[in-house]
Amino acid sequence: MSFAQETKKNPLFLEPEYMIGRVVPNYLANFPNTHLQHGLALSIGSFKTDTSSSWAKYYNFPQTGVSLFYSNIGNNKIFGNEFSAMTFVSFNVFNRSSKPTYLKIGIGAAYFDTYYDSITNPRNVDVGSPFTWSFQAGAYKVISEKDGMNLKLGFVFSHASNGHTQLPNFGLNSALLSLSAQFYNKDLKQYQLTKTKTKSEKLSKSFDVGVSYGLGFHEYGDKDGPVGTAKKGVHSTSVFVGRTKNNHFRWGVGGTYRIYEVYKQQIIENDLTAYKDNINKSASNIVLFTNVEFLMSHISIDVELGFNLYKPFYKQYEEDFPPDQQIASYSDIKGKIKRVIATRLGLNLYAFNTNKLPKHNFFIGPHIKANSGQADFTELAFGYVFRIN
Repeated sequence: MSFAQETKKNPLFLEPEYMIGRVVPNYLANFPNTHLQHGLALSIGSFKTDTSSSWAKYYNFPQTGVSLFYSNIGNNKIFGNEFSAMTFVSFNVFNRSSKPTYLKIGIGAAYFDTYYDSITNPRNVDVGSPFTWSFQAGAYKVISEKDGMNLKLGFVFSHASNGHTQLPNFGLNSALLSLSAQFYNKDLKQYQLTKTKTKSEKLSKSFDVGVSYGLGFHEYGDKDGPVGTAKKGVHSTSVFVGRTKNNHFRWGVGGTYRIYEVYKQQIIENDLTAYKDNINKSASNIVLFTNVEFLMSHISIDVELGFNLYKPFYKQYEEDFPPDQQIASYSDIKGKIKRVIATRLGLNLYAFNTNKLPKHNFFIGPHIKANSGQADFTELAFGYVFRIN
């Protein structure tokens, strides 16, 4: 693949968007009634047409930028309105130059003007704090192309959660249909992607080792409470090894030792004799994980799947907050999965261009960690990567 004309430019675009859909209930009993959800978004971004950028070529010249999003959720009294700002990346999934299909992924922060309050708004157990994480994933199809404008239809999944830093925190999910118009300089045609029979450039592989420290925040309780308990730190230290392929995709394995300050507090305050012999050990968690990083110069998307090898206090957690028994068999399976599976998603910001395979690199990044799909805590990670070869 190549561009019809070699260029180092990254042309800008402006994309207003209208969305309509519904909130997707995430629990069965007594979920608040909602009307149609309406959303407006404005994406400001650029076409990554810089042919000297190795990561842009590797990811098929994606689009990146910032998206501003407003939504009336469909129940003013309980849910109110959402305002969010997200960074995004949009990939041409079938490598088509005419009426392509895009996968767009955005992650950022949201503000809700209406959230849980034990007196004035006790039914909003989905949004427990004014500030949350915001995540959107959408599939978009270009249905009309004109000079300077692409018209798109899309389907978007939207999620907001505060990462278990303030309860309650069921999280708010929405399914939305989208209509958007992408405006750009009409001369952009000269940069449009065209198919060629040239072979992909083969880039070197590297072997990396790294270490990171994460400081997280967690409020003890299940997703629906108790509310107002103390927030405590979660300290995580990880060691990992990885193989970076084609300078842009890193796959690795590693291990994490983690300690929950809130577990230590529970053991001491409730005089839990089964855990008092070694409080630090009882409040610990050991995880074996595999992860992938999508490396894009100074930024990466980091996705991790882990398996809990040791987490003794989680047994006490399940006794304190037994699973919903409305569907007993389902709850039992879900509980077993949460005991074993640990997931983690976030962004890393690197000091040096990762695609140049520096010998030493440093990163910082926000992440959300979950027990299977249920948020556990939000953390800020700091790390160092050393390239062996």
